[in-house]
Amino acid sequence: MSISFQPNDPAVIASRISRRRWLTGAGCLAMSVAGCETRRETYASYQVAGPSMAPTLWGPSVQFSCTACEVRIRVDAEHWRSIQSRMATSGMPTRSAPRCWHCGTLVDLESASSLTRINPDVVTVVATPARQIQSRLDKGEKPLVVVKREGSVHIKRLLAGPGQIVTADSDGRMFVDGDAIAISDSPHVPIDLDDNRLGKIASRWSSPIGTWWRNQRGIWSGANGNADPDRGIAWLVYEHRNVYRGNVVSRVLDDCPANLGLNRRLNPVDEIGLTFVIQPRPGIDAEVAQADKLVHAMVWTESGIRVVSSSVPDQSDEGGVTIEFTPQDFREGETITETDVATEAMPALSPTSPIAIGLNPRAVMNAQRLQLWRSIAWLAPAQSCWELQADEWFAAGDNVPVSVDSRTWGPVQTDQIVGICQPNDRSVTTKLND
Repeated sequence: MSISFQPNDPAVIASRISRRRWLTGAGCLAMSVAGCETRRETYASYQVAGPSMAPTLWGPSVQFSCTACEVRIRVDAEHWRSIQSRMATSGMPTRSAPRCWHCGTLVDLESASSLTRINPDVVTVVATPARQIQSRLDKGEKPLVVVKREGSVHIKRLLAGPGQIVTADSDGRMFVDGDAIAISDSPHVPIDLDDNRLGKIASRWSSPIGTWWRNQRGIWSGANGNADPDRGIAWLVYEHRNVYRGNVVSRVLDDCPANLGLNRRLNPVDEIGLTFVIQPRPGIDAEVAQADKLVHAMVWTESGIRVVSSSVPDQSDEGGVTIEFTPQDFREGETITETDVATEAMPALSPTSPIAIGLNPRAVMNAQRLQLWRSIAWLAPAQSCWELQADEWFAAGDNVPVSVDSRTWGPVQTDQIVGICQPNDRSVTTKLND
């Protein structure tokens, strides 16, 4: 991703400066602050340009709602213009026509009339000695940095540093020194938003034994008169579908909403996260066992099924209680066997039904806003290997299929790193009139 210099004087009119001059100016500034081992910290502000760090950071972008499920879709402004141009000249929709990542509905050109334009993110770059950058990596961080390369400047994420080995397995999954790459501050890349599956758009969650039922507002209630109060924990099970292949049942894939209409191979996702809201039943029966006052989540992984739990509070505010289970939570969860599943009447999970929520209707009145998401996962050509030498670093963009980075360039040198990037000013939203 390229980034452009943001003048300190807000009165400077950006439209008078071409994109090429913005990038040139940024490159000159980069040369003036790179490698400042003995100087005081040097700061510079940059505007992000391009899609290679989405959804972490955005250049100029547009946002609109799907006409069917009303999910908000955000894409790079230049990418959107190319989509409009392609759709205007292609006539009837084709298999490659852009579809909503959530429900598969073809994107309507009329959506252009309701577009919202979002200004680019602005970041502050701090010229940082290599030893401090290395310290950040040693702590398990994966900082964003600005890199100067061949006269252009780019913002990327540092995944590894000198002495480390970056590899990709036979499926292209990337590792550093044999460990999977994970970042604590990864944005949630959405997989499914149950609140946006209403009317003709069916929910992907179901209650196998019918204890939970879903109303027209997407709220799952355990107050069904047919529910057996003595049954204890009852499960909601998720089944994934591929909206680009006629909504067929499939594994969860690494789709990225930011890459609307991008024709590429999608890869299976190894880890997922789950967020939802519960409303505890008022005055939970004192006779309900403490074990039944737990919220459970089961997840299928290639190394086995794991389960994690969270306590149901005795009371909550009007909005309910938000429960979140992260990929890290599932990695640290208890592994259960097929025998455990059969004994405890747990649902049988699989690659296409990878997750389930267990609730006791006597402790939980309802559940809503079920959201399935994933963290950013980096891929590279299968069996790749980079052994980083002294002064070599591996940098990659968060928009994995779009970014051009060390997977293509090879490692970057210490003197190419301008400094560590910090978020400075979030985007300002304005109405798009053109």
